[in-house]
Amino acid sequence: MFTLYGNQYENREEHLLLTMFQSVLSAQFETTTDFGSLLRANTPVSRMMTTYTRRGPGQGYLKTVLAERINSLIEHKDLNLEINPLKVYDQMIQQIEDETGSLPEDLPGDLGRGSGGEHGCAEHYCATSSHADGDSQQLPDDDYGEYRQRPVRIRWICKQIRSLTKRKYQDATDIAICSLIGGFFFLRFINPAIVTPQAYMLIDNLPTTAKYPRRTLTLIAKMLQNLANKPSYSKEAYMMSLNPFVESNKARINKFLNLLCEVKDFYESLEMDQYMALSKKDLQINITLNELYNTHSLLVSHLDHLAKDERQHLRILLEELGAAPAQVPRKENRTIELPLYSRWEIPIQDITTALMAENNLTQNDILYMETKSIFVQLIRSIPQLTEKRPMNLVQIAERAATAKDAVLVRKGLKVKEMLRELEEIKLCDRKDGHKLLVDEIAAELTHLGNMREKVLLETKSLESVYKTIGDHNNYLRSQLEQYKAYLQNVRITSTANQKGKTVGAGVGVVSVDGKEKKAAKPQALGPYKFSHAQFEKDGVIVDTNVPENRRANIFFQIVSPSPGTFIIALHYKGREKAILEMDLKIDDLLEKQKDNVPTLDLEYVQLSVSKTLAMLNKTFARRK
Repeated sequence: MFTLYGNQYENREEHLLLTMFQSVLSAQFETTTDFGSLLRANTPVSRMMTTYTRRGPGQGYLKTVLAERINSLIEHKDLNLEINPLKVYDQMIQQIEDETGSLPEDLPGDLGRGSGGEHGCAEHYCATSSHADGDSQQLPDDDYGEYRQRPVRIRWICKQIRSLTKRKYQDATDIAICSLIGGFFFLRFINPAIVTPQAYMLIDNLPTTAKYPRRTLTLIAKMLQNLANKPSYSKEAYMMSLNPFVESNKARINKFLNLLCEVKDFYESLEMDQYMALSKKDLQINITLNELYNTHSLLVSHLDHLAKDERQHLRILLEELGAAPAQVPRKENRTIELPLYSRWEIPIQDITTALMAENNLTQNDILYMETKSIFVQLIRSIPQLTEKRPMNLVQIAERAATAKDAVLVRKGLKVKEMLRELEEIKLCDRKDGHKLLVDEIAAELTHLGNMREKVLLETKSLESVYKTIGDHNNYLRSQLEQYKAYLQNVRITSTANQKGKTVGAGVGVVSVDGKEKKAAKPQALGPYKFSHAQFEKDGVIVDTNVPENRRANIFFQIVSPSPGTFIIALHYKGREKAILEMDLKIDDLLEKQKDNVPTLDLEYVQLSVSKTLAMLNKTFARRK
């Protein structure tokens, strides 16, 4: 779905995607018998909705609204909003032990469930609850005034949820309806960003100085969710202390959720977009082979429902195509550019003839409309042409005809001639400044709006999306580097972990008999020598370009400078330097094996990936 309608900044594609959402939501409401389970489970529909909120506009809004607030919240290193009395008590015990080194006799080290109010814990608990209540109040307050700034299309989905609920469950109360809207808006959109701000690029990293940043954000998300839903305290009884906050804000949050739904429909503009798309000859989509094959398979499976009549175009096409191809491996799953057209389309050879035939328009009417259209195009291309009022069409045509842009020159010369023809047939008069035509052009420009403003607005929107994508790319690269460093650390640690030594999580210091000393650098293993003939015999070499009379002089040397890293060198007897060297990582070989890549190219020879892995394991495992 997100491939077929991938351009989220093109109205027609986005509107088609939203109508698809409307269809699947409607089907979900029809098939769900229990109101309480609507949109709650992790169904394909709910996953679609979550994916939709993570697109550009939704992500941009979350960054604008939440980033600054979350950063300011987690900067407080001593901020602790914990309201679970058992956890509060554990933290108190830990703090007393850290400060005094022991526990007073009247304080047990552990409390049973329900004992949190004893030993002064209740006082701390109540104070913390009050603090949490005050901090969480800020988010609804601030968001309440900004509902109109929220992404319009996400608000439209909220509107569909409300509309479908009212039609399907006519007895549903406003509170129940708002609970469904809030389930989508908070559970699928707002709360995931609050709980995991790093994944949404709202913060760079959780601060190391703060003690409880993740728990703080989780508790705030829980409170917002309780505001949107009817809270149940059966599993988390400690949340009952915040019930006054929920009750006092329930009416306000329901009003907020209802206001979200006050957004206009787009059906009229979609109808026009669809009509305009019929005249385009360059429609295309970018789609992967597996997505294409899967779509084909789904259409074949549901053909009897989609095209019952044997003469329907879809049935004819699918019967010609036959069965859907099987899914291809990931490496072969390429993206292709697929042009869209209909074999049953009847092209219109001459638009002028068609207009005259279908609308009883004369040649003069067509000339008048084309002249008006070209003038509108010229004025929108050069807005300063209309700085002087009333518009002088002769001057506008002359200005375009003498411009540096070849396209404008052609249009200027053409419209000058067309204006002359209109004067000859008395459809407009130079004496009154072509008043009738000028008035119609002015009305058309007012209707179309200022193209420059629209382009600037779209440019700004695209720049914002580009920046968001760039930030996400940098974030993923940094995560990849951290993963590589961690993986290398684990490799070195695993080889250094010998009897009588314990190695910490960070490599650098090793504890031996209670004394610290620097960790020894990992020893290189090898080199180990293999002849060309031995590799051929063992099946490691599957193809070779080395001449037969020289193979006896070829040999391989393999070294492991660090765990998981291997250097394979191809040598020729009598030469000091290797003919070629290849640096291999065990991860790369395993990935090739997983992706069904059979061979490893060493330029002169092709090695079997699976046999190479077996050889490395056999050679180096026994020599560690």
